[in-house]
Formats: sequence, structure tokens, C-alpha cells
Amino acid sequence: MKDKVILNEKDAPFYSVAWGRTKGLVAKESKAFSDKVQVRITEYLPGFAHELHIHPEQDEIIYILSGRGLSETKSGKQEIKAGDVVYVPAGVEHATYNPNAETVKAVIIKSPPDKDK
Repeated sequence: MKDKVILNEKDAPFYSVAWGRTKGLVAKESKAFSDKVQVRITEYLPGFAHELHIHPEQDEIIYILSGRGLSETKSGKQEIKAGDVVYVPAGVEHATYNPNAETVKAVIIKSPPDKDK
């Protein structure tokens, strides 16, 4: 059994993704890795979007730390803002958009974790 790992999110480097940038806190590229859960900090840059997609076998939680954006599922688009938690069950098509001038910063939790980075 592994012992606990404590790290500071400021020590994890961001890398670019199509909708902004992200960093792994509990992820394959981090010193804290789990085969049960993944935790990232993601920034949705102004004018960018994580287009509609599905995680067939992963639940996802998006906790908005700052900014305002939009979350979309088949039931439509809904505004999200700091303090909001978006829960997306496995198999639900969803997207996150940032149509605003301010970056949307969020904690992203997935279970089980992505198989790749």
C-alpha cells in the first residue's frame, strides 16, 4: 500500500489542450497517481470550448473555481460560475464553453482516470 502524497497545485506544470490548458494533480504525469480517480486543474480560455463528447465509463465532476462559462448536455446549455459543481454521469454527452473574456478555472475529477495523459 502506498503512503499519502502531498503536493501543491502550483508545482504541477500546465500543458496545452484544445480548449485551454490543464495540469494533473492526481494523474499519470503526477507523483500522485491512482487507478481509481483523477484530479486536474483545467483553464478554459476565453472563446474556447471543450466540444460535445462522451466518457462511456467515467463519471466526471467539474468544480468551477473562477470565471463564468456554459455547460451543455442534451437538456440544453446552462450558465456555470465560481462555486458551481457540474456532475456528469458516465455515458452522458456534454461540453464546456467559455464565451466570456475571463478564463474559467476548474477542478476536474474523473473516475476511473483517463487511460492516457
